[in-house]
Amino acid sequence: MRANREEIEMLYENKIRVRDLEKLLDVERQRHADERASLEAELQQLRDEMANQLQEYQDLMDIKVALDLEIAAYRKLLESEEARLNISPMQSPGIRVVRSTPVRRTPVRAGKRKRTTLEESEESSMSNYNVTSHAKGEIEISEVCPDGKYVKLHNKGNKEMMLGGWQLVRRAGELETSFKFHRSVKMEPGATITVWSSDSGQTHEPPSNIVLKGQKWFVADTMSTTLLNSTGEEMAASERRRQQLSSTSSRHREVSGYLASHRSLDIGSEELYHQQVFKNIT
Repeated sequence: MRANREEIEMLYENKIRVRDLEKLLDVERQRHADERASLEAELQQLRDEMANQLQEYQDLMDIKVALDLEIAAYRKLLESEEARLNISPMQSPGIRVVRSTPVRRTPVRAGKRKRTTLEESEESSMSNYNVTSHAKGEIEISEVCPDGKYVKLHNKGNKEMMLGGWQLVRRAGELETSFKFHRSVKMEPGATITVWSSDSGQTHEPPSNIVLKGQKWFVADTMSTTLLNSTGEEMAASERRRQQLSSTSSRHREVSGYLASHRSLDIGSEELYHQQVFKNIT
């Protein structure tokens, strides 16, 4: 009887312990469910905020594109007015070099004939660029900076042109620069796109102002710029070749006479030579 009583008490204690553990498990399960619901609500809130930010970003991009198009239109009007008033000349400034040879004189003796040979020469040179360009379609290379700062493209047609996958290639001697347009770049009728060298200090503001990443437009005495479409076909090209004008003039004079009491001189003869040379630097 006593053994049965102890066994019954042990079973009762175990039953109470199991009941307590079940209550503790229910509490933990409820706490876990509450935490999960809170995390899901926070995740949904973050998703809603991200969707709102994406919508605001899209609205700002639409406004920026509209402003870029308006700025490009005003810039085109300004450039046309500058070209009409000839404010921005295309030729490089001339370089003038003057060289003179010293005068040579022979010694003079009393009562003897005196001869003096005078030789003067002057050499000057000027350089500028000869530009040739052509275009097959509506997009043309309107301007190429001789200092390698930028290349300008112009849509001379009356329809929108997509430039996605097109390339600009500059060859200057043995150096070459290649730039590929992003697939979303397009040009409105009459619009201008300027592709700046990475060292130009300009701000990247596509589609009207594009700055190269880690590249620059190389320059040389002879350089070509080519626009290729997405299939590699040449659509426009521009070539700049430097020309140099050299001018040389020389003067030779021979002065003769006798040394008298008043030391008067009679002029003998004078010869003048002038030569001009045109030279293309290749």
